[in-house]
Amino acid sequence: MKKNKVKIWVGCGIFCVLSVLISSWYAVTYNDSRLVAPMDLENYVFHVEDLPMIVSVSFICIYLSALFIRLFIHKGKKQRQVEETGITCRIDPRLGFLGMFGFAGFAGFWTYSVDGTIFPFAFFLFFGFFGFFYEGKMAGTFMDERFRENADRARLKAYGITFSILLIALVILCQGKPFGSLEYTLIAVIIILSLALALGIFLSEYLLYCYDHDDQADEGEE
Repeated sequence: MKKNKVKIWVGCGIFCVLSVLISSWYAVTYNDSRLVAPMDLENYVFHVEDLPMIVSVSFICIYLSALFIRLFIHKGKKQRQVEETGITCRIDPRLGFLGMFGFAGFAGFWTYSVDGTIFPFAFFLFFGFFGFFYEGKMAGTFMDERFRENADRARLKAYGITFSILLIALVILCQGKPFGSLEYTLIAVIIILSLALALGIFLSEYLLYCYDHDDQADEGEE
């Protein structure tokens, strides 16, 4: 992904976040906190003053959907290129800043207290995007036999850690209702699943970077 396109995507993300913050301030200040404070959505009646909040939330949903689609398509193209050339794809390490969206997962504690919405907890999955920092540093590397072995070793260890976390969580969460209610248990499942998957995505790139640089250091000493 070219630098200009990265700047555009990051800029759009910042714009979406700012639009939500500004529309929330507007709703609290001038619109009696509609769509921000708890309200009966079943009997909701549209007001023109609700437009800023509705539009800003729509921007966030559209942006995230477009981002996932774009990254999926980009990953497929790069994977075909890697298979043809035997060289790792070039990725801007600054894409790792997309991992900052993982902090949006903490908004789930607020939305749940407001109207029972729990989907923001899934944003914790974005923490895995911090792995782009290390994947970008490995860009343009020739994938010789040593590199491929390190990649397999890194993936196996990352998957093993992720599986262990999920297994432990499954054993604990299956013990009745450990958090006092099924709702809290469901929230815990979403949080743990999102964080475990994010950790697996991040570790596979981080460990590969560590293994490869350790091998290069050993060769330099010899």
